Amino acid sequence: MSTLVQDKKFQWEFLEGLDWVEAMKTCPQDPVWHAEGDVYIHTQMVTDQLLRFPEYEQLSSKEQYILLMTAIMHDIGKPLCTQTAENGRIIAPRHARLSEKMARQLLWNIDFDLRETICAYVRWHGWPLWGYQKYNPNANIIKTSLSLNNYHLGLFAKADVLGRIGEDLDDLQDRIDDFQLLCEEFDCWEQPYQFHNEHSLFRFFHKNDEYPAQLYDDTQFTVYILSGLPGSGKDTYAAQLDLPMISLDDIRALLKIKFTDKKGQGKVAQHAYTLAKRYAAQKQSFVWNSTNLTKDMRARIINSLSVYNPRFEIVYLETSYANILKRRRETIKVKKLEGMFRILEIPQRSEAHKITYIRSD
Repeated sequence: MSTLVQDKKFQWEFLEGLDWVEAMKTCPQDPVWHAEGDVYIHTQMVTDQLLRFPEYEQLSSKEQYILLMTAIMHDIGKPLCTQTAENGRIIAPRHARLSEKMARQLLWNIDFDLRETICAYVRWHGWPLWGYQKYNPNANIIKTSLSLNNYHLGLFAKADVLGRIGEDLDDLQDRIDDFQLLCEEFDCWEQPYQFHNEHSLFRFFHKNDEYPAQLYDDTQFTVYILSGLPGSGKDTYAAQLDLPMISLDDIRALLKIKFTDKKGQGKVAQHAYTLAKRYAAQKQSFVWNSTNLTKDMRARIINSLSVYNPRFEIVYLETSYANILKRRRETIKVKKLEGMFRILEIPQRSEAHKITYIRSD
């Protein structure tokens, strides 16, 4: 850290020549909101502002590192999604989500908790400016509090605003103040929101309620949903649970459907859901063992089984990319594995009653 930052200035020469850094230098931004120039210039200005904040100096070295990496990576997805709208304005839709995925790939082999905290800030960096104004802002600020510190998020948003030249900067800073007031109202400004229990958390997010309720946990059985890239250790973990298991690989073998047979995957899924509903109707805990790489994939399982009122636990497993290639390259083509890595969405706390993260190397 001391090498990267000197005299409150980040030493950008350490990153010179990296593809994702060079791409920012040629990525334009809308001159109304970003008159300072390209994404690289904006990123430098944001980083400079952050390092000068007295509040930043009061953070722990770990917290400083997290916010510094957030500043460097918060817009790295812009070069891949920047476009000119019909009205001639330059836009970069969904750049925060893409920046999060790119940051995760670049930081894959650092400490898991540290990496995912950085990715959370990258993903939600614009939330204090825009997110709380969208549908159900209460749920939005409670959700962010479960994966990051909203006070630190607001601090970064302030650097993001001051690290640009554009219109209505005063209005943007007022939005950060409003974001803080909303977080303080729900007591999740500097700490995670405290739910009554895990069932109250699950129901709050899955019913799209505006105010969390204190619910009695009346669940009687558990659905374990495994998630992770091929070769991450899901089969080994599932065997340890000693429960009935729904394995999409086993179903493919039973139905003699190859992994590459896209048309046949519908039959595999139908067979899996039939088994799952049979277990659920009997209040039998079971394991759903498949990759479940995206939130939509996991939500499909949860939404179809919620009527049975189970407890949902998502277990996410991962390992090094080298291990994944070593274990599965004989059964899955490298190009396919790389594609799965790109679409991966790490399970978030708001998705289920409980999330367990397991990283093994």
